[in-house]
Amino acid sequence: MMTKMTDSGILENFQQPFPVSFKVIGIGTGAIDIIKEVESFGYNCVGCHVAKSTDDCIPMDDDKMAIIVARDNEELANAIAKTYHDAGVLTIGLVNGADNSCYDSIAIDTDSENIPEAIRILLAPLATMGYICYDFNDLCTTLRNRRFLKTLVADGKSLEDAVINIQRKMENVAVDRIEFISALLYFNRERLAAITMDDMAPFNNIISGLPESIDIIWGVNFDNTLSDDIIRLTFIMSGREL
Repeated sequence: MMTKMTDSGILENFQQPFPVSFKVIGIGTGAIDIIKEVESFGYNCVGCHVAKSTDDCIPMDDDKMAIIVARDNEELANAIAKTYHDAGVLTIGLVNGADNSCYDSIAIDTDSENIPEAIRILLAPLATMGYICYDFNDLCTTLRNRRFLKTLVADGKSLEDAVINIQRKMENVAVDRIEFISALLYFNRERLAAITMDDMAPFNNIISGLPESIDIIWGVNFDNTLSDDIIRLTFIMSGREL
């Protein structure tokens, strides 16, 4: 007979120490469903944790990044974030009412139901194999000591389609406030049609068309969860002025 697990039981499952460098910390029971979805990504380098108090979260020497997630309990979220930020850990907030001084970057324009997708965009380049390498130092360059971050994702049957779709989303972005963009391409390693230099032209065009004041870092990664006829383009953008 199956027994339904209570919130407290779920919390106990997440209250284990994780020997990993990248952590996603949900604040209170309101974040349990988000943490469960992030766990479902299967990223071995990422530890998922639900915290009920500051005692549940103590920065470790190996910690490199902490993503703090909260739908409520903003004061607790800020207090936990501050411990990581003060310890020199790259600290990212997906928290309404976040205190800027406690985080390196705070996600904006992210609805509650889209939080797992935003987290996936941040973690994917660190957890998947790179064809043209993008690593944690690149993510740090984009997000450390910023004020805000915004993520975008667009899929297409070709790279040109993905670029067109993300250009449409960029129409709603205040580009003049963006200082850094990490642009990541993903495709299934089993993709039958190889990407050629000619295929890269639309991507090069969108990058070269951005203001010269924006620093661009880009990479290409494999993502075998994608179907073999899909290319995904994601942007991680940051700036200091909202």
